[in-house]
Amino acid sequence: MEEKKEILTCEQARARIPQHARGTLQSAEVAVLRGHFEGCEPCEAVYRDAIETEVYLGKTAIEESEGSEMRRRATRARTLEGMKGGASGFRWRTILIPLFFAWLIIEVSGVFALTPRIVLVDAEGGVSVAGRPVEAYEELGEDDSLLLVRGSWCEVAVGGYASFELPGGSFTLTGPAGLLAEGVDPPRLRLQSGSLALKLDGPLTLVTQRGVLELESGEGLVVSDLGGLEIFWERGEGVLVDAKGETQLAPGIELQR
Repeated sequence: MEEKKEILTCEQARARIPQHARGTLQSAEVAVLRGHFEGCEPCEAVYRDAIETEVYLGKTAIEESEGSEMRRRATRARTLEGMKGGASGFRWRTILIPLFFAWLIIEVSGVFALTPRIVLVDAEGGVSVAGRPVEAYEELGEDDSLLLVRGSWCEVAVGGYASFELPGGSFTLTGPAGLLAEGVDPPRLRLQSGSLALKLDGPLTLVTQRGVLELESGEGLVVSDLGGLEIFWERGEGVLVDAKGETQLAPGIELQR
């Protein structure tokens, strides 16, 4: 018997639009809603407005975080220069202050390029970053990089994945999964649940529910959920710190906690 296809009224469709813009609808509900959009331009326009709002909020959060980091670095540079200048004579200050401000302008202008970032490079399925669905950016044709900044979450639905580049390597998160960026410089991630494939040429701290991984470099797979922690390590150096103490990671090692 052929399954009857659900048909939404405009009122029902518009009630679901905020959920879809935040990426919280199930795939079956999304299909029904998009079917309504195909024959209803007013509702599709409302949806586009909602998506644009979500993208604007996401980009604003990223820009505010980067702006805060830029101001912090500039303030630190001015403070350090002031401390050095206090020990020098007036003549040296007269010479160095103009040079310092010239350097500061160059430093601030390049701060975004120099600031370490965790950048989304590929995604498939239900993926949201900082509470905004990746699909929203793709639908609007946004070219800007989508970043994991300090304090932001990445959530991946069943069957989906999200790949990121970070200072000194890359990682891929496979759903169902949840990951929190606790820090970017140096990188520190908290894997709430899911599967995390790592390729590292630099240090990374990975916090799980069963222990903390201090990784120097290497390649491996970490799977974490409420039932436990599994580590499959292929190469490189690192250590697991948990209730049993410190366990060194070695090529070919498999750990369960």
